[in-house]
Amino acid sequence: MAYTFVPAELFSKGIVYAEFFDPATDNLLGYSRYVADFALQGSMNNGEVVAGPGSALVMMIPDTTRLNVTATTADSALNNMALPVGSTVGGNGVIETVTAVTASSATLSLSNAVAPLGGGNGAVAYVISSSGSDNATVNAQSGVAHAVGSETGAIQEFTAVPGNTYCVKYFIRNSSAEMLTIPALFQPKVVRAHFAVNCYAKNTGSDVLSSSLYKIRHYYFPYYVFTNPLEDTLSQTATGTVNLSGTCLSYQEALSDGDVVCSVDSSGVYGYVVDEMISDSTGTSLVDGIYFIGLGSGISIAAGETAALPVKYSINGVLTPISDMSQVTFESSATAIASFADSHSNVISANTAGSAIATVSVTNAANNTTYSDTVAITVTA
Repeated sequence: MAYTFVPAELFSKGIVYAEFFDPATDNLLGYSRYVADFALQGSMNNGEVVAGPGSALVMMIPDTTRLNVTATTADSALNNMALPVGSTVGGNGVIETVTAVTASSATLSLSNAVAPLGGGNGAVAYVISSSGSDNATVNAQSGVAHAVGSETGAIQEFTAVPGNTYCVKYFIRNSSAEMLTIPALFQPKVVRAHFAVNCYAKNTGSDVLSSSLYKIRHYYFPYYVFTNPLEDTLSQTATGTVNLSGTCLSYQEALSDGDVVCSVDSSGVYGYVVDEMISDSTGTSLVDGIYFIGLGSGISIAAGETAALPVKYSINGVLTPISDMSQVTFESSATAIASFADSHSNVISANTAGSAIATVSVTNAANNTTYSDTVAITVTA
């Protein structure tokens, strides 16, 4: 069956959401509901094969194909920033804290002080101000880093006045502070990627509301590698963004040469595109027919036996397996001869010798049209 000249025109627009999974474990590695910039761009070299006098063109063979994806989030999640550099996000990050410490002696002591991230001189502290007469002196020396004793927590080379309260800045670990370590050699992760795009319909009438959200288009890429370096763009007038652009790999490209020898995927698939209907929950919105398959002019069954009647939808003229049998109805013209125990099951029981007509039907949820097909049933003694 040919395609129709009156299709449901679709227009994609809006925010895209993205998911990234570990291909080996299926664990979620990154997620964003706010991908504001998304585009697919395929490329190939249509190479020529020539032969014979004058180098006549024999054929054109596409090669060096690539499927590149542009994706930029409007949010700035640390997990998403970790993917292009091949690192992980951990807890117990180092943060700075400022606290008031009242001196009971000439020595100030701190608890849980650690070295600042990137600092190579151990734990340090800065005494910023004092509540007593030594405040001016303390202020003038507030940028001096004082070592913190690893066992006692005492601030070294600082003499406090007993009874004064000092404002001290130092560094601690916080269990809830997330920390991303950026390696000097980026190793972007290979992930299973999923992008979902909203599609809107131009149609008007009883089937689809004008300019309504009609489908969700899903892009699935089994092996997706990030091609951009770490980016976290922000300004005074815009939110921070993370660039999650990448390119799609085939199974063979994603694995080493040794693994490819025993590859179970020889088709070299880059990805899949699936349109999900959301105007109804039945999955019948594009059905344009239903048919019994492979039964010819009829089927013969011995009394007391059962048979499953193969049946398929027609979707845009293409025979398609039925995903939800609850939307399909089976009937028999003579239940005493042959009957369906369940009106939504394709299994028919032969009861007694004779003839009957089996009918299968489905109603398209979008246009309320009912499609049906029949087959003759002969029950032998």
